[in-house]
Amino acid sequence: MKKSKLSFIALSFATLMSVVACGGGRTVGTVEMVELSETDIGTVKVLNATAKARYSEANPLKIALVTDSGTLNDHSFNESAWNGVNAFAVANGGGTVSSANVVSTGSVQTKYYQPTGNFTTSTRLNAMLDAASWDADVIVLPGYLFQSTIARFQERYANNRDEMPALLALDCVAEDSDNNYAAFTFDDKVTSVIYREEQAGYLAGYAAVKEGYRNLGFVGGMAVPAVIRYGYGYVQGADAAAQDLELADDSIQMQYYYAGEFAATEAATNYATSWYNNGTEVIFACGGAVYNSVTTASQRAGNKPWIGVDVNQHADSEISPDGMENYCITSAMKNLADATQVLLATYGNNNEAWTEDLAGEVVTVGAQSLNVCLPTPESSGDEGCWGFKNFTVAEYEDLMEGLQSGEVKVNGNSDNAAIVAAAFGTHKVVVNYIEQ
Repeated sequence: MKKSKLSFIALSFATLMSVVACGGGRTVGTVEMVELSETDIGTVKVLNATAKARYSEANPLKIALVTDSGTLNDHSFNESAWNGVNAFAVANGGGTVSSANVVSTGSVQTKYYQPTGNFTTSTRLNAMLDAASWDADVIVLPGYLFQSTIARFQERYANNRDEMPALLALDCVAEDSDNNYAAFTFDDKVTSVIYREEQAGYLAGYAAVKEGYRNLGFVGGMAVPAVIRYGYGYVQGADAAAQDLELADDSIQMQYYYAGEFAATEAATNYATSWYNNGTEVIFACGGAVYNSVTTASQRAGNKPWIGVDVNQHADSEISPDGMENYCITSAMKNLADATQVLLATYGNNNEAWTEDLAGEVVTVGAQSLNVCLPTPESSGDEGCWGFKNFTVAEYEDLMEGLQSGEVKVNGNSDNAAIVAAAFGTHKVVVNYIEQ
């Protein structure tokens, strides 16, 4: 089996915790350090002349995307990946994006598929097979829920591998989620990119505390590795800022809850509403359409601040309508659209195959390649995305430099049970973890 490009670095003497007492009498453990090593995927987003000459409107490069749970217009993961697909098509010989939100003319064409009925391995597989029937050259799969589907898809092509489309997975590892997360082997026609979400969460948590917030909240979608890393990074960033400010132990209070799905739920809305009403100053909404629970609670409380995820959610007029544009104070971003374009260009420029360092592999991107970040007015073109008055862009850029150089390290451990058992390993932040 090919090795995933993850390096695990133990930081503690014990696997889980060495118990330490805090000023308030609670106990804090040490969470084992997991540092994800990054891969340089490059920055090229365009097909070279040789690759462009291969395609025409009669014989286009066809790129499909199958949506994860939720819709294409989820203002988050699906939508950002799809924007990257369409941007790549338009920049490399495709026509314009039509009213149907696809590129159907030119030498690079796009089409998306949304599983019908319940979002299951079976319905995702059927959508992928539909994309293959369209003669897709590459199928983009945004989200970890495709892991088992990739295994099933590979099985379908076991006897006719040459006919299998290439797969570009986002946030997937080669573990069969339907089979006790049993390891399997990615075919060389598959590549996957995962992100250092813990760094993006860290930036958001650090910024919130440096801004002056002391009562924070986190509403995650599902407790899957990517979302766990976001949340744990958020706690670590808040703790680091509190240390830099020389705040006392237990100075930061954080409410913490997973909704159990990537959608708004009544329970998540009720929790977020109660938090705001009882002093929580800002909530990080992390996991697809779960942001709807937080925005609803924010509006009920008079447009209290919240933090977006994956994309610059402040720039989305449907999420931040007129009169409320400043309540999304920042977003813990993955540069999904950028990485999608880079990898599609790599595939096309390598004669319709993944390069050796990508084929069958899981690669990791993060701050080093600016694939995790906070949006700034300069980087995003969105003047209102920086909702901070005390925490400056210059301070943020210094923090980013620390992440890029490795001077600032963030634990990427995604073992939720171990993190919770160790009280998140933080002395300045008291996390009230709410069991679903």
